[in-house]
Amino acid sequence: MQTPFKKAGLVLAAAVALSLPLVQGCVSNQPEDPRVVAAEVDKPFTDWTNRLLEQVQANPNYRRLPIDTKAQQDQFLVWLHDAYRHRITKQEFANRVNGEYPGHQNETAFIVSKLP
Repeated sequence: MQTPFKKAGLVLAAAVALSLPLVQGCVSNQPEDPRVVAAEVDKPFTDWTNRLLEQVQANPNYRRLPIDTKAQQDQFLVWLHDAYRHRITKQEFANRVNGEYPGHQNETAFIVSKLP
């Protein structure tokens, strides 16, 4: 399913995780995960991720999380959206990110500190 927010949502999640390098959307024959679609069309969430991205870019100590594949991008976006919407706790989000991307506790703590 192509939505106007699909590429923007992926780019925002990737930019938050990767700091500055923006990732181009991939065309796939696989059906889109409905959780990813939900995050991409959630306007308050995308507005918040835009503000988070600005803060990440302004933070000279923020290091890129090694999110390199579409599957990793989707997973991070779902985790972030779930934490934003309080479907998982901030601690659970931090545990998932730190478990998947060890050595990035400072970046994870920065993101968690900005969650509502």
